[in-house]
Amino acid sequence: MHNAAYDAIVIGTGHAGCEAALAAARMGCRTLIVAPNLDRVGYMPCNPSIGGPGKSQIVAEVDAMGGAMAIAADATAMQVRELNTSKGPAVRAIRIQCDKSLYAIFMKEALETQSDLDLLQDEAVGLIVDSGGDPHVLGIQTRISGEIRASAVVITAGTFLRARMIAGESRTEGGRAGDAGDTHLSASLSGLELRLRRFKTGTPPRIDARTVDVSQTTPQPGDDAALWMSRNGRLGNLSPMQLPPARTGIFSRVDRLGGRDQVRCFQTTTTVEGHDVIRRNLHRAPMYNGAIEGAGPRYCPSIEDKVGRFADKSGHPVFLEPEGWRSHEVYVQGMSTSLPPDIQDQVVRTIPGLEQARITRYGYAVEYDALDPTELTQTLESRRVSGLFFAGQVNGTSGYEEAAGQGLAAGANAAAHAKGIETLVLTRQNSYIGVMIDDLISKPFNEPYRMLTSRAEYRLLLRSDTADSRLGPVAHGMGLIVDNRLADVETEQLSIRATIAALQSTWLGANPRHAAALEALGLRPTTRSMTALDLARRPEASLACVLQALQSLDLWHGPAIESIPLDRTDTALRYSTFVEKENQEVERHKSNESRLIPIDIDYLSVPGLRIEASQRLSASRPPSLGHAVRTAGVTPSDIGALLIHLARVAPAAKSERPRR
Repeated sequence: MHNAAYDAIVIGTGHAGCEAALAAARMGCRTLIVAPNLDRVGYMPCNPSIGGPGKSQIVAEVDAMGGAMAIAADATAMQVRELNTSKGPAVRAIRIQCDKSLYAIFMKEALETQSDLDLLQDEAVGLIVDSGGDPHVLGIQTRISGEIRASAVVITAGTFLRARMIAGESRTEGGRAGDAGDTHLSASLSGLELRLRRFKTGTPPRIDARTVDVSQTTPQPGDDAALWMSRNGRLGNLSPMQLPPARTGIFSRVDRLGGRDQVRCFQTTTTVEGHDVIRRNLHRAPMYNGAIEGAGPRYCPSIEDKVGRFADKSGHPVFLEPEGWRSHEVYVQGMSTSLPPDIQDQVVRTIPGLEQARITRYGYAVEYDALDPTELTQTLESRRVSGLFFAGQVNGTSGYEEAAGQGLAAGANAAAHAKGIETLVLTRQNSYIGVMIDDLISKPFNEPYRMLTSRAEYRLLLRSDTADSRLGPVAHGMGLIVDNRLADVETEQLSIRATIAALQSTWLGANPRHAAALEALGLRPTTRSMTALDLARRPEASLACVLQALQSLDLWHGPAIESIPLDRTDTALRYSTFVEKENQEVERHKSNESRLIPIDIDYLSVPGLRIEASQRLSASRPPSLGHAVRTAGVTPSDIGALLIHLARVAPAAKSERPRR
């Protein structure tokens, strides 16, 4: 059965692999997803949480294009919080603490019930590539099933390529505890002369919840607000997947908040005593004694790295988080480490509340091979091998959310390649996923890449609440979402625009009748005639109250109030001026993004181009002038020289466009 040809094969069932396979299948491609262990589908080897700054924006975009991550997170949520609430809407983020086991079950069921998608437990040991002429992929070689043909292959190997786990003096081959590493596929990629790098990631210890004294910690309850990552959740079309909470332990208390059951997390801190233990044993820390070669993530450093880099700090925050409704294990967020087990025991017991803690799983580091993503095009397709796509941590990124975003893009483009249709090209102007892909393929990174809101120039346009309107039409055009969903999104957008227009055309006066109606709803009366839109833009004003006041005065002639998406409308009207400025900036930069660079250009022969710039551009082969501008080591004068050269030669040259 499995020897039959597929349109697309996805290697790996992590967050990138799941979204890639689901996307390809939604587009009507016969898809196969292959992994050595189908019990690890959608597994969370590190923190069982989804979202956060820069990350929840990606999850919203995955959801807008029909992906599963946001729905899985909402369905298996144990705690939900909104972060950065004191800041503007562009950087606010939702973070969901999930039940680790239920999340995996939910995601596996999503794969199993998706039409046109087959699952296979087997190990991909190599690629089948036709090297004649333009090299292109023909399929994969598996350990048990043998050769399986496909028009496109997506590799989402995570941290498994030539991987080894390290804790103190211990060295074990494997990509995570309980799972072996992959040497054969890594060798197959090396044989294609793809550039690989060595990176490192890590995980903290887990401890027995029964040995924690939370009286010495600060409780962190969830938010009492209806917070949802997925569209289905916001619309009430989602059934939670939940177990009864544990009868005992620090996570047995359940609060009913925001319309769902939530548990409390707890915050504590490291101490000077613990830091001293670490400093005395840095010679046994693999990060310091040379046992680890790979670069680790700067924005998620190990505790020994934090102690070494921030010697003036007397403490670093530590968060005690649940692994599941019925689990008595505690995830110790902020304590990622590869220190020897005996040192981990000592350090943990210096933390308030953990003096009697018993570690159930020791922390460790994972060192692995990652592809240099400058080997890829905007579609995440290999420049060297047609039909071969990469997504997730194998591209040198960190985080479940970054992996899911890449997976959806790679899966959709693998399907487009197989069907011979236009590819999905996400840009810096329309998505965080586009920002991430553009960064990866155009900039050198010496450490695992993590999405930050600061990386997005147009983050006010790329808010989570605009994901549906930005990407819904794109996803529908690719066949990733159905007609009804797009129609609902368009109806909502019409309602937002109609509401703002009605507010703009409705006037309120400084008279007793209007003042009484406003005061009845807690609104400050106007001292002059003003539009209802100006009133709604007041910092202290609530849009819902303004609409009720207008309705009571018989002045409301817009959409039915109950049909208006209030939060999104409120954000749109308050920030419309800033949004317009960003839109103008986007238009100003469009000419650079659309100016294609010939695929066969010889940068070394471009007059006036510095040697460093010519070397970097030759290596990265930017598809457009916009990509060239963002290439490290390229100056404005280099771009000027390139523009002059392009004006002379471009009309007769062949330009690089995303493959179909």
